[in-house]
Amino acid sequence: MNSPALLDSLEAALESAVARFDDGSATSEQIRYHFGFGDESRRGKRLRSRLVLEVAEEEGAHAPDALEAACAVEIVHEYSLIHDDIEDGDRLRRGRETVWSRYGLAHGINAGDALCSVAYLTLLEGTGVPAERKVAMNRVLLAAHLAMCGGQGRDIAFETEARVTMEDYRAMIGGKTAALFGAACELGALAAGASEARAGAYARLGCAYGVAFQIEDDALGIWGDSATTGKPCGADLTKRKWTFPVVWALDGPPSTARATVAAAYAPGTALSGPEVEATIGALDALGARDAAVGAARAELDEADAVADADGIDPSGRVRAFFRRAARRVA
Repeated sequence: MNSPALLDSLEAALESAVARFDDGSATSEQIRYHFGFGDESRRGKRLRSRLVLEVAEEEGAHAPDALEAACAVEIVHEYSLIHDDIEDGDRLRRGRETVWSRYGLAHGINAGDALCSVAYLTLLEGTGVPAERKVAMNRVLLAAHLAMCGGQGRDIAFETEARVTMEDYRAMIGGKTAALFGAACELGALAAGASEARAGAYARLGCAYGVAFQIEDDALGIWGDSATTGKPCGADLTKRKWTFPVVWALDGPPSTARATVAAAYAPGTALSGPEVEATIGALDALGARDAAVGAARAELDEADAVADADGIDPSGRVRAFFRRAARRVA
């Protein structure tokens, strides 16, 4: 488990990485605001960057040598959130205004673009790994970034679809969410000097984690506590987002509850408050919450099987880290 001292080092490294915009500009203010520097309650969980460090330590590295890779992954994630909030029209994140809502749409786009550049410069200019390995590491992160864009494109397109299959849904989250988790684990291994084959095995482990995480996140978006999630509960339903509980529910046999969900997800306008409540009630009646919890646990079990089959994470510390992080819905 990452020590408090290492987490402090990670936070300091993140702040240093984005300090190239500490020039008094509007962009500097916006980036610092988004990251929650100086206000721990407004920060993200730093889960992906911590995963880089966990894998690096498991593979025998001195964790600080992987800080640049950890920062690069976290910055790509945070950049994607700024743009995701714009694309989804979300005005709240972590209990306060999103960047675009607070500073304006154009500033939100620009701040995200700036962070994207910072991520790759951080990895290229880092001193923790040999120069020849940086090319491979950048390729890993760029490939994950491209997959994220593809997954996000699917997610946006689904909002006007009358039906989304479980196969479609899994393809979407495989890009939107799982790809960066896979890259986090792969980069941690590469930073530690692991072979590309071994690092690729860690990527498979991370992708399995990412799928579990997204399924849990989907459930939290419906049944979570808004004070904890920092977003209004039911927001995904309001916007007709195709999340695991909805896709699972509509895959089931005909019933009154299923018909309620299907009617809510017929292409059209956003759902009203009463329609959202009715849809949540129907999902409850169908057992969609338990199905999501079960599916997330199955993905974690799959991650265990992947690690055992590939002979990675011998101490189990990476898997233990993620299981601790995953206890959010059950």
